[in-house]
Amino acid sequence: MTKVGSNRRRRRLKKRMAMALPLSLPLPPRISKVIEVNKNVEIPIPDSSTRAIEDNRSDTQISQESSNNISNDEWLISVKNYDDKTVKPQIQRIPSLLREKQSNKKCYDPLVVSIGPYHHGKQLDSHHEKQLDAFEKLKIPIAQKFWHACENKVSIEQIYEAVAREGNSARECYEEGPTDESFNKMMFLDACFVLHFMSVFETESNYSNGTDMKNPLGPLLPWSSYLTFVCRDLFLLENQIPSQVLKVLMKFRFKNESEGTMLIQNFLDKMTTIMPPQERTHTNAVKKVVQRMMGCSVQKKEERKINMDECHHLLHLVREQLIGSSPEDKNEKKSVKCLLYLDQLVGSSPEYKKEKKWYSYHSVTELKSAGIHFRPSQTNHVTDVKFKSHLFSGTLTLPRIMVDDTTKPLLLNLAAYEMCPGGPSDFRIMSYICLMNSLIDHADDVKELRRKRILVNNLGSDDELAQLFNEISNGLVFDPKEYEDLMLQIQKHCESKAKVWMAECIHDHFSSPWAFLAFLGAIFVIFLTAVQTYFAVFSH
Repeated sequence: MTKVGSNRRRRRLKKRMAMALPLSLPLPPRISKVIEVNKNVEIPIPDSSTRAIEDNRSDTQISQESSNNISNDEWLISVKNYDDKTVKPQIQRIPSLLREKQSNKKCYDPLVVSIGPYHHGKQLDSHHEKQLDAFEKLKIPIAQKFWHACENKVSIEQIYEAVAREGNSARECYEEGPTDESFNKMMFLDACFVLHFMSVFETESNYSNGTDMKNPLGPLLPWSSYLTFVCRDLFLLENQIPSQVLKVLMKFRFKNESEGTMLIQNFLDKMTTIMPPQERTHTNAVKKVVQRMMGCSVQKKEERKINMDECHHLLHLVREQLIGSSPEDKNEKKSVKCLLYLDQLVGSSPEYKKEKKWYSYHSVTELKSAGIHFRPSQTNHVTDVKFKSHLFSGTLTLPRIMVDDTTKPLLLNLAAYEMCPGGPSDFRIMSYICLMNSLIDHADDVKELRRKRILVNNLGSDDELAQLFNEISNGLVFDPKEYEDLMLQIQKHCESKAKVWMAECIHDHFSSPWAFLAFLGAIFVIFLTAVQTYFAVFSH
């Protein structure tokens, strides 16, 4: 019995082991198809180890999401609390967008004298390098002349120490430059050159014979031949010196600050000939006489006072002088805005507003054919542009501008100054350049503006002047709101068929004074014929 029981236990153990081993026998086809279809189906096994793994995975995902939320919150907080404390340099480089244009490359580099660190010791071609080196050597004797001309008898060491104390703040005005003592020496020599050149230019005798400042490029060439080039270089954006350095030297050179300010003011008035002074006409004289007879106050000559504290350099002063407006102009602009606001209230329909915002640019020839005449403004500001529509005509008032070889560099550097980060908040000079480009397309447009004494062409032919504005305006950004009201008024005038028809009729049939006199004679003959017929019929 014992042997039989042990055999049974062995058989049971073999059966269990056989059940635990994998099946090696081929399965039936129907079962193999079911297994093949459902082989990717995962059957969850409620095991304790798998539950632990899933719990660990969920905990890891939650921790990652929380860390991402924290990083996002920190990023948003950094955006919210961001404060740009970096001070933009006041004297910056020319934007690459403008310097890359081949036709304007020469308008940004000095020809004879370098001021500041940007072009100091710059390697140029042999001719320009010779001129820059010659004027660089001239700065030392000019600094000596400036020291001798100082009102307060002080040592030259005291003057240099005063400039050196402004070295750190002056260095922050540039994007790059030396950081050692050579920067202070450069500021001292450049500031002495600029102020002494202005004082020499102010004296008519020194300007005519050149006895004070000798020509460094050769005794045979007169100094006056280089005055224009020096003045051109002093108004380049990359060739500026901070006004605070000039103010330090002005305290030693003059008795009070007003004398130094007047020197710079007179220099700017003489050299910024882009806007020539107002012409004395008989009409203005008659207006003044009538105003005196009527007891009205006569407007005095505009006193333009520069502010050295608010302006950063000479080019900034030139810009303020060109865009400055008198109180009368500001009041007139306010009244125009009030009238436009009332016009908007009257035409408050959506179709009216949508139609009013559209306008197109017209050339001088096109505006003339629409009955719009041109005349020079009473001020020398680029912002003094007005339009007035009459019964059958219109009048566009523009500031007078004198164009010569220095006009293109000056306008381009003013435009570059407006494009610099941290520069002026408006684009008034660029808007004026784009306005003139829209008015001038061909030589006939230049001829008409010359005839109206708005343009003074000292450059060459009318074709060259028209091409000048086309080259300058290429790539510039203008403010569409600067002349928006003006353009809307011109567009409204040009869309009036009655005014355009009358203008065309006058231009075609009465352009000659003899044709107008013949028309008056014909009207007079018709009138006499009608009177004669009336008395012949009703005489009895």
